[in-house]
Amino acid sequence: MNFVEIVKDVYPMAALKRIAGAHVVDHRNLKEEELRDAIVKIKPQYTHEETVFELIEDVFHRTSDLSIRVISKIILDDILLEEIGYGLPVEDLEERVIAIEQSIVDRSNETDLAELADGKNTEFYTNLELYNFVLGVAWEHRNTKSPDEANLLRKLRNRLAITHTKHRILEAKLGKFPKPNNELHTRQEIREVRKELQRKGLIFEIRNENKISFDILPEELAEVMQSIFQKDMRTDGYRIMLGYKLFRKKDTLRKILKTAKVESKKTEKNDDLINKIVARIRPYDCLCNFNNDELHDWCDDIDQPVSGTKDQRCERLIEYYDSMQIRNPEEADDERRIWFDVFESLASRDRKLLRAEGVIDKDLEIETKFEKATEFLFEVMNHTPLNQPGTNKPDGLLSFKDMYIMWDNKSKEAPSAVDLHTHLNQFNGYMEASNKHVPIFLVIAPIFTEVSESIAVRYAAENIGRNIVLITASELKGLALEWGSDANKRKDEPFPLGLLARPGRFRRSALGCLF
Repeated sequence: MNFVEIVKDVYPMAALKRIAGAHVVDHRNLKEEELRDAIVKIKPQYTHEETVFELIEDVFHRTSDLSIRVISKIILDDILLEEIGYGLPVEDLEERVIAIEQSIVDRSNETDLAELADGKNTEFYTNLELYNFVLGVAWEHRNTKSPDEANLLRKLRNRLAITHTKHRILEAKLGKFPKPNNELHTRQEIREVRKELQRKGLIFEIRNENKISFDILPEELAEVMQSIFQKDMRTDGYRIMLGYKLFRKKDTLRKILKTAKVESKKTEKNDDLINKIVARIRPYDCLCNFNNDELHDWCDDIDQPVSGTKDQRCERLIEYYDSMQIRNPEEADDERRIWFDVFESLASRDRKLLRAEGVIDKDLEIETKFEKATEFLFEVMNHTPLNQPGTNKPDGLLSFKDMYIMWDNKSKEAPSAVDLHTHLNQFNGYMEASNKHVPIFLVIAPIFTEVSESIAVRYAAENIGRNIVLITASELKGLALEWGSDANKRKDEPFPLGLLARPGRFRRSALGCLF
């Protein structure tokens, strides 16, 4: 939607006043239609590149409010400029902010410095190590960074070719992103930042014919921001473009990276090389690696005009792919949903039912599918299980602020019950080996022996801050279904895992009303 169309649909009145306040001098004295007319009249001020640049500098770097710096960057750069049409329903946008923050925390827990640098024996690893040290000093002794420190870090990132994504991951590893102790921002905090962006005239809030509120960027403003951020196209479109046949050879991908002075190895997979290209090289610079004849044939392959200079063909390809979107597979395609449906039967090793349902062919499959179904269950509760290297590890791991939550699946054929005493040393070993505190260790089984609860309580008394929680497969599945039900208005938010921090047998009644 263009600027004029969006101004006509701005709603509610409070949002209209905030947006007008950015550039309309006498906005307090104007009525609704007068405000709309005034905003349209001075449109050039809302889309003037230098003005927009200064306003973005204010919210990204100059403000002392750390939440504004973090959230505004996510809203503008990571979300709205990546959306076709540059808009998203307000509720979806708030959920997306929280999801992006959680994904950064998760990545920080899955990735060490060497993996971030693609190996230790590289110049980039040295750069990353230096930057990580300076970042740690900036955060030392307090839970904030001053605008001057943030600006210094930005200049150092540019000098050392460190992406903002890697910066976020390093901050999360320090326990400082998105807030101290890796606390996620609340919806209320996100709403306050949205209002601040409206006051700056950087986002507009509209309501469609179905009375759904959207945050949106007018096309003209989005184009200005793309220029400021040096964003040639949306990431989805870029990845689809890199699927073209010219990019199938590893040598081609490494040549593109070498031209941009980005290190790569012969042993790296194509997908890893493509990830580097997306993160470090602008689409236009990527296309410049091909000659005019190759670009001519490429345009012809996708039924685009073939005439023009090399620059014109590059721009045409960028415009073509920019409108494309990667579609996620439907949930129905996830076979783990079937395993989730028979979750209790996997826990109790009901071979007869599992074979009749076509879930297993061999008994050995039961434990693996029990574990995978548990991963799916936590995704239903809006938590993404972490990847874990090695073999001596629990069955699952979740990020919880600046800590971990672990779980282990213990299937047992009825009528036998799982005895915690048998596995206590194993679970304690996992927690002892962890590089982060583990306040909750979930044991998921069909049933437990009566003595297991007292063992869990005594363990918590001897290991303050560690809670072994004994939860049956039926109870955990019931909790997931309850949280994901249509009756829960918060069902798209992560389930508050801290509610489980009580040693011994899980009791749903102890949680009270969840929503």
